[in-house]
Amino acid sequence: MEFDKNKIRLKIAISKIKEENDIVVQNKTKNIFRIVSTAVAGIVLSTGIAFAGTKIYEKIWKEPKKIQIVTDIVTPEAQKENISEEEAKQIAINKLKEIGFNTNIVKTNHYKLVDSNKIMYRFITEDDYSISIDGQKATFFEIWNESKKLEQIDNKFFGYGSGKNVGSEYFMNKDKAIEVANKYYKLFGFKEGEYEVTKVSSFNSEGDEKAETGYKFDITYNKKYGDTYNPYEYVGIQVYAKDEILWMVRTENIPYDNNSTKITKEQAIQIALEIDKKVENKEITETKAEEMIVNMNAQAYYRLTDKEKFYKEMSTVDYPTEERVYYQMEDKIRNAWVVVITYVDDWEDVVTRYTRGQFSYFIDATTGEIIGGATMDYIYSTR
Repeated sequence: MEFDKNKIRLKIAISKIKEENDIVVQNKTKNIFRIVSTAVAGIVLSTGIAFAGTKIYEKIWKEPKKIQIVTDIVTPEAQKENISEEEAKQIAINKLKEIGFNTNIVKTNHYKLVDSNKIMYRFITEDDYSISIDGQKATFFEIWNESKKLEQIDNKFFGYGSGKNVGSEYFMNKDKAIEVANKYYKLFGFKEGEYEVTKVSSFNSEGDEKAETGYKFDITYNKKYGDTYNPYEYVGIQVYAKDEILWMVRTENIPYDNNSTKITKEQAIQIALEIDKKVENKEITETKAEEMIVNMNAQAYYRLTDKEKFYKEMSTVDYPTEERVYYQMEDKIRNAWVVVITYVDDWEDVVTRYTRGQFSYFIDATTGEIIGGATMDYIYSTR
């Protein structure tokens, strides 16, 4: 089966911060952000929450600096930030032994993330399993079954007459899928109760992931904090009904700060609206907010400091990679208010409506800082 590295990168890539070489641009950025931080501090102060001056931004948010890492070549600089291939191989072998899989590695296929120095070490066994090790964290990341047998099963459910004349052994329902996934969950050493099943998606000829039956399933487990699940502490397991074959196991664990809620919903909306005035002059038709666990990012910051380039990147087909703006951000997961702003729908075309019709601000629930954002209804997109 084809290993889609780009798809994997999209799922695991998190913006990274490096030193900005252009001092002129850096100073300009600092001045702009200083104005913004002062404005937000004023907004928070007006709500009766005691923060002094720009100190609000020193609590969680650190001023981003652009980076120019746009290559997937493993450089000497990247190698210094990662374990060696031999060290990664030993971690892979130990994991394969732990789960009782074949440990005879016959091929390697490593790559570096395009916007950071992280190397993903990938090893292929003689029975067509590929296991990936995170070179920076020195931990198991995922394992895929790339055998031709699974490709043959997939072919039965695609193309003309797909899914017809297929025996019942090729199907299972959601309850059975969870049972099979739980078997692999335990096999890979995840503790009972440490994660909870949060999503079960089925694969079938109709493309209906909510169907009760399917020929393979994707089961997601997440860690829970109170009534909220952390989407960045998860285990993903995909299984086939036929012979209960494992397709994939992936895990990611970025710890959650579990910060307290001191900013009200109304205060968060007001903070977002005040900052948005500096970015967009469109009439606002709706605002909504929901408390969620989010990963800090530079989207709101980039949009604020260079709106035209921000949207040009999004709406331009084959925008040059070397001209894209990248930021490195600390892996920090926070409790935040996600405030979604919807603008009046009088956009010129579908592309503009899609990219600029809404914007979601991430407002830290403890400090009131703007710690990220998304060019969409982020609340809806996570459902």
